[in-house]
Amino acid sequence: MRQTISLNGTWELEPGGEKESPKKFTHEVPVPSLVDLAKPSYDWKASDYHWYRTTFTLPKGKNKHAFLKLDQCMYGTKVWLNGAEVGESISCYTSQEYRVDHCIKGSGTQELVIRIGSKKTLPPESAVGNDYERVDFIPGIWGDVSFFSCGNPRIVRVQVIPRLESAVAEVHIMLENLSGQAVQATVAGKVIEKKSRRQSSGDIEKGIALSPSERATVRLTIPIKDVHVWSPESPFLYELQARVSVKDAVTDSFSASFGMREFTINGKGFYLNGKKIFLRGSNIAFHRFLTDTERADLPWNREWIKRVLIDIPKSHGFNFFRNHLGQMYNAWYDIADEHGILLQNEWHFWGTTGTKAQQQKEFIEWLQDNWNHPSIVIWDPLNECEDEIVQKEIVPEMKQLDPTRPWESVDFVEEHPYIYSLGPVLNERKFGYTRALQEIERSPVPTMLNEFVWWWVDRDGNPTKLMNEVSERWLGPSHTKEQLLAHQSFLAQELIEQFRRMGVDAVQPFVYLSNNEGPTAHWFWSPLSELKPKPILATLKNAFAPFGVSIELWDRHFRCNERRGIDIVVLNDGQTEQRGLVEFGIVDQTGKWLSKESTGVTVPPASLKRMSVEIFFPAEPGTYRVQAELKNAEGRLSNYSEKIAHVLPKLDVQPPLRELAVAVLEANGEIGSFLSACGVPSPRFNASVLAQSQALVVGHGEVMRQHYQEHLKEITRFVKSGGALVLIEPEFGVTGTQQITAVEGLDLTLEHREDKDRGGYDSCVFATEQTHTIWQQIDVEHLKIFNGGYGGEIVSQHNVAPSVDPVVHARCGLGLKIPAVMELPFGEGKVIVSRLQVRNRLSLSESPAGLYARRLDPVLQRYMLNLLRYCGMRSEKSFLKSTTNANTIAATR
Repeated sequence: MRQTISLNGTWELEPGGEKESPKKFTHEVPVPSLVDLAKPSYDWKASDYHWYRTTFTLPKGKNKHAFLKLDQCMYGTKVWLNGAEVGESISCYTSQEYRVDHCIKGSGTQELVIRIGSKKTLPPESAVGNDYERVDFIPGIWGDVSFFSCGNPRIVRVQVIPRLESAVAEVHIMLENLSGQAVQATVAGKVIEKKSRRQSSGDIEKGIALSPSERATVRLTIPIKDVHVWSPESPFLYELQARVSVKDAVTDSFSASFGMREFTINGKGFYLNGKKIFLRGSNIAFHRFLTDTERADLPWNREWIKRVLIDIPKSHGFNFFRNHLGQMYNAWYDIADEHGILLQNEWHFWGTTGTKAQQQKEFIEWLQDNWNHPSIVIWDPLNECEDEIVQKEIVPEMKQLDPTRPWESVDFVEEHPYIYSLGPVLNERKFGYTRALQEIERSPVPTMLNEFVWWWVDRDGNPTKLMNEVSERWLGPSHTKEQLLAHQSFLAQELIEQFRRMGVDAVQPFVYLSNNEGPTAHWFWSPLSELKPKPILATLKNAFAPFGVSIELWDRHFRCNERRGIDIVVLNDGQTEQRGLVEFGIVDQTGKWLSKESTGVTVPPASLKRMSVEIFFPAEPGTYRVQAELKNAEGRLSNYSEKIAHVLPKLDVQPPLRELAVAVLEANGEIGSFLSACGVPSPRFNASVLAQSQALVVGHGEVMRQHYQEHLKEITRFVKSGGALVLIEPEFGVTGTQQITAVEGLDLTLEHREDKDRGGYDSCVFATEQTHTIWQQIDVEHLKIFNGGYGGEIVSQHNVAPSVDPVVHARCGLGLKIPAVMELPFGEGKVIVSRLQVRNRLSLSESPAGLYARRLDPVLQRYMLNLLRYCGMRSEKSFLKSTTNANTIAATR
């Protein structure tokens, strides 16, 4: 019978060299932990090797064979027992086992010495992997250590494969003959309920003949009575009890916890125990967390692990985590099994390292260490990279070893849509590590978006270094810590609602737990031991509600008394039909309902239902919220969705603007029609019209057309003499790089940016001087997300560079480096380059159908009038001079 001794506890520790064990050990350290917990502390980075020492006493026993097991050590391990070298390993995340029969000194005190290397001492063949956002790589014995003894033959390992349809546990028991002689043995196994200890099966036995030193696997099929399936809602565990005996004498025994659960891919969905499941949660970057200066011994504290892994996530609507870049301490998986959270187990490959042989060896160890955990439902070999050997050679071999779980990057692909932050609001093309949203929605296999919300705030409420230039893009040049936190929550809600409306199977913003001082921080305040959540977690509780509601509305600008049709989507992630009541309407800034309607709704399991409703906006201008609340069948609030609504007053066109003479050059007539409707004279451009005008407005892309260039000399004289030239979206239609002449002596270089993983189009602009005439009656918040267009696009993915230094009136983009509105003084006049996309947003006709169709935007209407008002702000003398010159031009022609 097996006897096991835990060697966890306080060990001696000393930094040193590679070859010789230290003469003295002057530090102590807990095992498991890392060397940075040494007492007294020392500069661990200054040493390549760290020597551990402990002693333990063996009880008297009959077992002849002894083994040492190290669950996890990094980086590089070499072991001595009682001065004799036992063996070594370069595995950093998987278990190591050493046979130590020959080293045992009777039943007395035994001395164990373990040398641990540092990451830089690992050989090139190591599969340690990469993490480009990890602060440190701290070495240590970070897993449990144990000694066990047994007879011959012994049980090496056990694999339990649940078969729900037949209600059996398929058990694979690997045996090893430790002797030089053949052995006839009997293997037996039974299943009990782990918690109650009640027996759930009878004993199943099978005989086997083992050759000298042979390893062989015995397969047992064990029927289970009254099967309880394992799920996050009911994490019911069984225990397999296996034993091997020779002539009725038990030589070894082994127990393994498992759950009766099946996780599969069926077409476009993930299925748990035969029913479609949506995965909602986040990521735990365990090894980054190990570098947090507040970490202490928390990763090995079972009570703390349960709070951070189970209690807090479940209370916020989580059922799933990806453990990001590397195996966690084993107790995390045990606790996930016991309390019900699903896990995607990812290897430490953000870019592969090592030889195929070593990768293969460690992947096999990885599976063998973890394949009985019901909480682990997905294997994940790679992060944001591809590797043909791993994906096409190693993973297929691993599927033979464990046929019960899908593999990310082989059976489906995770994606990281860092949109509405590092990227544009929505993406119609591949951006970074994500496909276009339309492709994701049409995917024939399950979809997993497990990194998004590029918006990270550290323990002090400051943006992390990866937020450089990102926060300014969405909040402007100055913002408070409170605004940073509020926007993080806003982005999470908006994107989760979008992805759930798309039917995405796994939704996991980044990152729940990591290093609070690192590039991505995490979602808890200091001190970490208290696990006080940042505001984003309360938002996720609402966004992840299994029975939830979402308003599908991107527009933010509305007119007083406007009536607008919108879609409200009711989502049911559960496995039973849900009935409820949706209340929707307008609320003011205090949360008071100004208008409200309600409708009943029934949603089938694992599906969604769209409802088309009408919203009536208030008669008074102001900022409001379009809100929808979902109440369940018992009348309790399930969750809510709200969208920003700026209600704008009717356009008031003052007499000075009505008297402004404006010529318009455009293809579709939209600007001219709008100005005419506002009472602003705006005849189509020609030489005689220009002679009578104070401003010339050139529509999108027209500056590149032949007609414009044919009149370049007249336009140049017009501006030089004091006229105002307004170029609307001159970059429209440019696909490469193009240089154009705006007026003679002033060129514009137009360049379409590639922006593979940063940038993209912009949906927010920020005035450099909010009190400027151009921005009158337009608030800062009015310049964020415009009506229609994909993601409220307002400035395209181009650079527009004038040949003279501009006066910039508005900026956008990462770090606000992109001029959105520029003024270029020229002679006595000016050229205004306005990149704001007014096309199809000025029309007074009925708004077109379609979620992303461009439609009337009252903010852009006001902006257009302000722009022209500014153009007319010149002295009478300047105007008379320009008119005289223009008349001369016309007469000449």
